[in-house]
Amino acid sequence: MRFSALLALPLLASSVAAQFPPLPSVALTPRAAPRAAWTATVSAGTTATGSTFRADGASAASNDTLFVFGGCLNNNTSTTVNDLWGFNAVTGSYTQLHDGVVTLAPHARGRAAGAWNPNSQRFVVFGGDNRATGPLPADTLLNDIWEYDPVSNTWTDVTPAGGSAPSPRRWAAMSFDPSTGGMLVFGGDLGGGTPSDETWLFIGGSWFQLSPANVPPARRFASMMYRPDFNDVLLCGGDDAVNFAPDAYRHLDVWVWAGSNWTLISSYDWSTQTGTFPASVLANKAVYDPLRKRVVMQGGQGVAAGTANNTTYIYGTSTYNGSPTNYTSEFDCVTNTWTIYANPITGAAPYNNNDPAIGRISRYYADFIPATGKIYKSGGQDPARSGSRPTYNVYEYQATQMGDATAYGSGCTGPGGPLTLTSDGAPWTGRIWQGTCSNLGAGSTALVIWGFSTSSLPLSSILPGFGQPGCLLLTSLDLTLGPVPSTAGTVGVFLPISNSASLAGAQLNGQVLEINAPTTGLWTSNALTLTIGAM
Repeated sequence: MRFSALLALPLLASSVAAQFPPLPSVALTPRAAPRAAWTATVSAGTTATGSTFRADGASAASNDTLFVFGGCLNNNTSTTVNDLWGFNAVTGSYTQLHDGVVTLAPHARGRAAGAWNPNSQRFVVFGGDNRATGPLPADTLLNDIWEYDPVSNTWTDVTPAGGSAPSPRRWAAMSFDPSTGGMLVFGGDLGGGTPSDETWLFIGGSWFQLSPANVPPARRFASMMYRPDFNDVLLCGGDDAVNFAPDAYRHLDVWVWAGSNWTLISSYDWSTQTGTFPASVLANKAVYDPLRKRVVMQGGQGVAAGTANNTTYIYGTSTYNGSPTNYTSEFDCVTNTWTIYANPITGAAPYNNNDPAIGRISRYYADFIPATGKIYKSGGQDPARSGSRPTYNVYEYQATQMGDATAYGSGCTGPGGPLTLTSDGAPWTGRIWQGTCSNLGAGSTALVIWGFSTSSLPLSSILPGFGQPGCLLLTSLDLTLGPVPSTAGTVGVFLPISNSASLAGAQLNGQVLEINAPTTGLWTSNALTLTIGAM
């Protein structure tokens, strides 16, 4: 039933395409400090070697290193390579880790999928194509799978000798799957632009094709990433240039895999023109930033004017064009919505603006590096640069003002135990910060105290007869909220923060005061100093 429905979609799309308007004009938010912005990592240098001169390959990051494997040389040419480079974000240095010649290594290729396995601490590469390099016929599709061990600096071919396996493909999406500890693969180009909607799992040295009840539409060029704080895998972007030919279907949806099924969490509704969407969905790589809980997708290919007319499925030629664009699309994993960012724009074609920081980038290598808390991008294509190459090997992306919640002082012991106030995440502009106070007594209510300065006053000296010995007021009394009833000994603490860059870096101190009527007393928790980050 699912396949027959998909086969009917191209006919349906062709018949109704003219009834749907193009996407609304882009609403840009400045991509500038203190919120997240791109800066060049000059220490990486501009040399004749390294990943500056390549694009469209596989990448992933360990705790401190961005691994860059293979790809197509220069301006995405037909020449592919199989050497491996590592950019250490802590030292800011690029090193060729493996030359791909002296010892065993994957065949030269571009358009491969890559991901990091945090369990095995290995870089995994799957599929791709050889373009015109080596003994294989030109553009041979591949389906082998390899693992790189940074400790021993060796590649291992882990392709199963028999059994089922994904057919050869390029531009597939791959991610670590926390539910199984294996590597999840979705979609890809099976040849001639034909997209796949298959879901595969590689675990224990074997492939298993999964059959989820919900299946994202077939696509290639999609991005897939592991979200450790959500304990799931997110899929976004990609296109379908075959099932909807002669038009190109740009997928504006976002899906989540939580172990057994795909769930759609965001999509643009063409019939009502509601929802949010990214600026481009292919020839880029979406990266998850766990600090801001956002997916970052830089640049990528727009749709060139005159090549497609189906405004139901493509971006309009006046706003989202460009090959590639300079836009930064971010998906907020708290609200499940997209926002499009860019530096100040000039001219009639904003997507074509040659951004002074990041340029117009596509087909690059990127990932988030925990050791520095930043996203890094290497290589790719930039049509404004000589040979369509970026100026620097590496760019980094993060807010200059990060959110932070720091505990200070100690809570006193009330009817339910020691009062403890913890933060459930860093405070950011445009978000609702949330904390939790635990160990309240049965029937207690909470009063939340906010102040602009710290304090250390005995509660008994302020409220004699009610404030309990050893309980301190740790913040000034500038604002109080409540009382809030506790549930099972806990209470949620919330602080809505305006989406204003002027609040970035502002500090506020919070504490919880427990009120317990049966025992007629007041107790205090520890306190938190919130520093607001610029989202």
